[in-house]
Amino acid sequence: MGIQTSVIFIFYAISCLNLTSSGQVGTNSDTWLLCISDEYIMQSYFTTPTCLDDSEFRNFLLLHKCSEQDSNIVPVISLLQQHRNITGEGSHRNLYTSIKLLVQSEFQFQELVLVERLPLGVFADPFELQNLQQRRVYRHVSVFGDTNLELPSFRSNRSVVEIHVEINSRDYDNVEISLKLPLHARYQPLEESGFSRVEFGEPDLFLCSSHVQSGRHEQRKCVVLSIGGSKTAETGSVVWDIPAGIRAHTEYVSAITFAAAVLSAFSILVASVLSAKVEYCKNSKQS
Repeated sequence: MGIQTSVIFIFYAISCLNLTSSGQVGTNSDTWLLCISDEYIMQSYFTTPTCLDDSEFRNFLLLHKCSEQDSNIVPVISLLQQHRNITGEGSHRNLYTSIKLLVQSEFQFQELVLVERLPLGVFADPFELQNLQQRRVYRHVSVFGDTNLELPSFRSNRSVVEIHVEINSRDYDNVEISLKLPLHARYQPLEESGFSRVEFGEPDLFLCSSHVQSGRHEQRKCVVLSIGGSKTAETGSVVWDIPAGIRAHTEYVSAITFAAAVLSAFSILVASVLSAKVEYCKNSKQS
């Protein structure tokens, strides 16, 4: 009896491990098809003034769900692996994402779309991303939300980056994509520890077709692979500790800055007086 119990427990543990290492989407219970008219999914989301809220974004996806007739052709897609980490040093880092898919579908998909909803405290430079697109690193890329690069962290709002990567139907049985998103830190508020912690959630993943004529408008269909926004047990948390000023050092820094300013002003005054005396002596000798 004890041996049977141990064997059952082992099989149960193995099955649990398999569930955490891969996830299958494509049934009507856990995924759906979006019908989008714009080139970018977030372009449709920001058509009306709104904030980048997780619940509002989920409601937006549900509102753009395709008809029941289209939902019956949802393909079977397995998200086999997703790995993320932060690389680089200082205030300029790279968010690395590796994705592996297995697609079983007769429907032709053209792009893997990754929507990265950035947390407060970091931003992506639109000009830098456009340069990557021109070098064909991405098929399409754009930044939405707060794109003011000069604002400090406490005055800025969240921004989102949408990246399109081209895929080929011949690679459906083994789709492997690696993305590197360059990010920059904003000026952080003072902290007791001297660091401001920024935590990245999972990205939103979509598999999209090209635009096709649908009635009077052109639309494309996108399968929702995953909706992120928060960390999970499978991927863990991706954390960036951004250097910030230590609040306890404020008085010392202010005193040193004031003393340096006074000393600089005094030095300029002394230099001006000495320069005037030298000029006076030269004029006296010439006369």
